[in-house]
Amino acid sequence: MPAPSAHFVGREAELAHIDRLVGEPRTGPALIVINGAGGIGKSALALRWAQRAGPRFPAGHLYAHLGAFDPAGPVAPGEILGQALRALGIAPQRVPAGAAEQAAMFRSLTAGKALLLLWDDAVSAAQVRPLLPTSSSSVVLVTTRWRLAGLVSDGARFLTVAPLPEPAAVELLTRTVGEDRTGSDPTSTSSLVRLCAGLPIALTVTGARLATRPRWPIRRIVDELTEDGRRLRSLGGHGDISIQSVFDLSYQELSEPGARCYRALGLHPGPEFGLDVVAAALGVGRQEAVGMLDALLEANLLDETTEDRYKLHDLIRLHARQCAETDPDHPLLTRRIIEWYLAGVSAADRLLTPYRRKDPDNPFVSSETSIVGLSDRDGALAWLERERVNLVAAVRHAALHDQPLLAWQISDAMWPLFHYHRHHRDRLQVDRIAVECAQQLHDRDRETKMLRRWAFAHFDLAQFDMARQLFERCLRLCNETADGYGTASAVEGLGLVALAQHQYPQAAALFTRQLRLCLDSGEPRRTGLALLNLATVANESARHQQALTHLDDAAAIFASLGDVDPYNDARIRIEAGRALGRLGDRRPAREKLTHALADMRRLGSPRGQAQALHRLGELALVEQEFTEAHTHLTRALHLYEGNEDAEAEQVRQLASLIPPPDADPHRMP
Repeated sequence: MPAPSAHFVGREAELAHIDRLVGEPRTGPALIVINGAGGIGKSALALRWAQRAGPRFPAGHLYAHLGAFDPAGPVAPGEILGQALRALGIAPQRVPAGAAEQAAMFRSLTAGKALLLLWDDAVSAAQVRPLLPTSSSSVVLVTTRWRLAGLVSDGARFLTVAPLPEPAAVELLTRTVGEDRTGSDPTSTSSLVRLCAGLPIALTVTGARLATRPRWPIRRIVDELTEDGRRLRSLGGHGDISIQSVFDLSYQELSEPGARCYRALGLHPGPEFGLDVVAAALGVGRQEAVGMLDALLEANLLDETTEDRYKLHDLIRLHARQCAETDPDHPLLTRRIIEWYLAGVSAADRLLTPYRRKDPDNPFVSSETSIVGLSDRDGALAWLERERVNLVAAVRHAALHDQPLLAWQISDAMWPLFHYHRHHRDRLQVDRIAVECAQQLHDRDRETKMLRRWAFAHFDLAQFDMARQLFERCLRLCNETADGYGTASAVEGLGLVALAQHQYPQAAALFTRQLRLCLDSGEPRRTGLALLNLATVANESARHQQALTHLDDAAAIFASLGDVDPYNDARIRIEAGRALGRLGDRRPAREKLTHALADMRRLGSPRGQAQALHRLGELALVEQEFTEAHTHLTRALHLYEGNEDAEAEQVRQLASLIPPPDADPHRMP
């Protein structure tokens, strides 16, 4: 969890009240809703209690910012559940796509455990409810600006945080500026804490400003705040004119580079950001950007979450955006931010899927995008995962601000992230936006490409009717424009839907059509994929020798391409191992499957690993190696279920054929 404020004061009564609420009898988790105005210290109070009580929760502590006032909107419960599941040890690839499945897994993992959960800045009871564990040993703290009375039925207890009383506010200010200054002018000190409305964030910012000017009397700040307070509107509609004044004064004291950095941060579309995107937005080097950010940290206008990662308090972010609106360069600053994310996601795409067709258009208007440095597959995937929320926010922001080409290109380049780490909910949103952007651009090629992507997103969620509709819509558009490549891809999608629904003759006919289209258009890689699809149908139809013939042809094609598409090369070995095992050639079958499993692990593909383990378990079952079969099938089921793949049911049926340990070991079920 984040560290509480070093200047936390005046909340001893509230801490004791939380202790009492947590100690009340209950049948479920202790659910404490801490509400109050923005900047009043709700998060600091919750964090301080969590810090004190932490040792009482040996199973762990979970923290998430629910983003009630984030630029991209409140965080969906499914996103928070995904973060929580990953924090509890679930690999990203195994996190279910649906919120209901995520909630079920979360409840299962947390059952009976003594956990401390802090859900910060909630927007509604509906957002919080799926995030509640069932264990009565757990405590859940929720901070929010609203009462969230809907959580009463969930056993919630409520604590409304009031502004700091004057003595506590004076103490907080004194800790920052020194007792000699507050004590020498108690009248001005009293006036200052009243102007700050007892809000810790305003007192902290004001105190930091005074601390860096040791010769200033407190009355100078009081005079300035009083003048500005008569003419400035309240910040964000909260009615706290003095808060606007505090932020205005801190902003006015920044150097011009610091003020420009502050304005740029107000334009960032996501809730958290790294050092490099700030440098790109401002057109400066990393060290210069560090200096600007340090100035904002010094002024308490910025928080550092981890090394070289930052975020703004939601009230400060609103103020920074307000300031940015007056900057004539704000369109350029925003453009540079979005372009930096496009540069990064494009670099990752080139490393992870070099075989994919890349968009030929260059939308960059700035030259400060080369700072994104990714050198290997692992680094590229890690970067995509780290920036995922910002990438989705960048797509949404670009689409909403008349930059459809940028939005489309970021969406397109996010394919490797969705291919390897799934994130179905993000994918559905991003692909839908990309289709709309392509329509806005009046670009049929881009529209059909994203229609296919959108269809495959539904296919991966087993939403076959919607997938078929989108593939058919794509096929019609491709036929109208004589797009052979797109037609082949749409036909393939329809074939995969038929295959998933066990309509094997229809699937074979569609894949045969796909093969003919790929041969006519001279697309070797796509031809290899069509042969792989035909081999899969042949294996499903018990025509294993025919499957091997298709696979030999596909392997020859992929070998001619070099190490361009290792994922599908491994898929060929899986299908070949499956066919050989069914034909009785078990040793070469095992070799191919074991090799494919190692490749899928190296590539970080959970689905590919599950497929290899599935076939290894099947082979071991035929050989009556029941312990080995159980091991492989259990691991395959674990991966399939984590991705909500339909093959999980096939594995369950195979596993049911394994005889109990006390049965005749030589009797095949």
